[in-house]
Amino acid sequence: MSRPRNKTYTIQVLREGFERFRLEHGHSPSALEIDACPYLCSSRQIQRKFGGLTNIREMLQIQDSDYAVGEHRKKIWANIGALSLISENEVGEFLKSRYGEICVHEEKKYGNGRSRVDFFVYAKDNFAVEVFNTVTIHGITGNLSSKLRKYCDFESKLIFVITGGELKQSEIDKVVSKKSRHLFKENMRCVCLDTFKDECIKDFPPLDVYLKMRLPK
Repeated sequence: MSRPRNKTYTIQVLREGFERFRLEHGHSPSALEIDACPYLCSSRQIQRKFGGLTNIREMLQIQDSDYAVGEHRKKIWANIGALSLISENEVGEFLKSRYGEICVHEEKKYGNGRSRVDFFVYAKDNFAVEVFNTVTIHGITGNLSSKLRKYCDFESKLIFVITGGELKQSEIDKVVSKKSRHLFKENMRCVCLDTFKDECIKDFPPLDVYLKMRLPK
């Protein structure tokens, strides 16, 4: 759902939006949650109009107004870590069911041995998978910038899988084409989880030895 155009975000509109978010989610929104919320303006607009998120939270009398420090910051990072682990496990279970556990190597080293990918899959056409969790377009850009530098010398096929939120493949493709396309090598692809699963089923068949192991005796 996109934000309504030409809507004026007054302090009262934001007060109602923050309260609605608190009732729906049990806490006031962080910057990433604000950017992903269709009934709140972006954190950048809040910065321009109200001097930043800390200021607007103080104006709305929200406790723990500075989310960059303190217990709320710890909770945010704990939640992000938990979601990332859940997402990575989901991808891992899918790969193992598709290709067999023996063909799916987690935290696979490459190059000089100091670098790793989340998964390396031995299939008829070998490929690697790197998973990251985000709910915003901004999160895609930031994650890709760091990962493309990290894997610039990776030679096998590499698929970046984005989990979290409801980001569509068309939105991801738009970010890639505008922000990071010049950094992508031909062996790289960036996809949402649904597209990843579809492409694995259509374009990356398992090794024959695994197919034979799955045949009923």
